[in-house]
Amino acid sequence: MLYDYLKNFTLEDALKIESQDRQFLALKKLYENKKFSDELYLFLIIANALISFQLSWKGEDYWEEFGDLGIRGDFGDEKKIKKEKICEFFENLLRNGKNNRRFVDMKLKRIQKIVWYQENIKKISDDDLRWYQNDSLKRSDLINLWLDWWELYYKNMDKLAQDLGEIMGQAKDAKTIVFAVKMFSYWARNVFGYVEKFPFTLNIPIDSRLVKLYLIETRWEARRGQMNKKDVKNFYQGLAKKLNIPPLHLDAILWVNFAKIEKMLNVRDV
Repeated sequence: MLYDYLKNFTLEDALKIESQDRQFLALKKLYENKKFSDELYLFLIIANALISFQLSWKGEDYWEEFGDLGIRGDFGDEKKIKKEKICEFFENLLRNGKNNRRFVDMKLKRIQKIVWYQENIKKISDDDLRWYQNDSLKRSDLINLWLDWWELYYKNMDKLAQDLGEIMGQAKDAKTIVFAVKMFSYWARNVFGYVEKFPFTLNIPIDSRLVKLYLIETRWEARRGQMNKKDVKNFYQGLAKKLNIPPLHLDAILWVNFAKIEKMLNVRDV
């Protein structure tokens, strides 16, 4: 029944929905008005994605709040990203904002962990320069090398999920890790100017609405079984393959059509 409702949707439909996503539009606005480098732009996005859980309000509202604060933010000399400025930014966002007020101390500790990662990424970039053994390389050359490096991640987002998972001590299909990859892709669409589709190997982030659809669709309660998260992931992975729409793109279609789908499935069971 769920497949029958979704079978007429295409990948292009999903991409259109994503282009109208308020979270994407918030990042686009930040990109067009930012006063700092693409490097810091990316870092702030990934860091924010990794603390985007247990929100106080809607995710769209939170990312708009994040973007507006980023436009006004003062991060000092853009040639050197200072961890103190980043930590101050997120402490201000979490403590004084309206939309992410839960577990603030725990989330700030995650930010510190991510800052450590960013500092090590910077060391890797410096090593890349030394490999060229060319003292005449300018900062613009370093920026181009850095962008090339992240564009490789854009073309292999499964690898990015794996690496982020290792850094944060989480599985690559953990909800926050997959969401961070999705927001990374929004960064890349702004910076590189084209859309790279998500791989089928990246699972859809399972949340309460998707579990609800799964339970109704499979009539799980009638079978009186014990739900297994792996079963839910496998269900949506199979659905995505049948529709030929990568799971993370399918997520956009399910998100905007959730109410209609839920109503349709419930009517079927009456």
